[in-house]
Amino acid sequence: MGGKGSGGAHNPKGNPRQAQVVKDANDPAKVDPKVNSKVMKMGIWLMGLESPDYASERALKGRFAEYLEMCDELGIRPMVTSAAQAFGLDRSTYYRLATNYRGYENWHDGALTPESRLVLTKSYEFLNAAWETYLVDEKGNPVKWIFLGKNYFGMRDQTEHVQVRADITPQLTSPEDVAAKYAKMVGKPQEHLPESTLESVEDV
Repeated sequence: MGGKGSGGAHNPKGNPRQAQVVKDANDPAKVDPKVNSKVMKMGIWLMGLESPDYASERALKGRFAEYLEMCDELGIRPMVTSAAQAFGLDRSTYYRLATNYRGYENWHDGALTPESRLVLTKSYEFLNAAWETYLVDEKGNPVKWIFLGKNYFGMRDQTEHVQVRADITPQLTSPEDVAAKYAKMVGKPQEHLPESTLESVEDV
């Protein structure tokens, strides 16, 4: 057991480094103690927060400022999920409110005012801008930032191929039109012209 697709640990053939990365990822003991401490402290702070007054622009601005200050203090990058939690929201609701998602115009019976909703929008746009900065400044593997961009900000890394078909077949003049034009040139009625046949010539 343990083969590909079985749910067990899969050992990528010919890539021992990748195999070690997978092994470390599945080992709960393999964690940087400093990073772990930051995460725990952030979690304790977030869990202790009460939901802000969503109708208050000032309250939402203050909450986002507190969140950024905590990120700065702990050395943690501000991200969508933790920012949503700071606002007392889950990630999906935060996204829908910040992007004026259809069906959320009257969320919680109009708990948000236009001004307070704008605070959520601007905070989300800031996180998007921060993501771009982290991606550009990445000196190692940018894949993690691309993954987050797809999940949080709807980014795509694909090329669009557009196919355009144009009919370039030359439109030949009908035999009747040719005969009429020739008759006019020679000054004779079309019915008095000698009979002729139209042959098709293949391109060389």
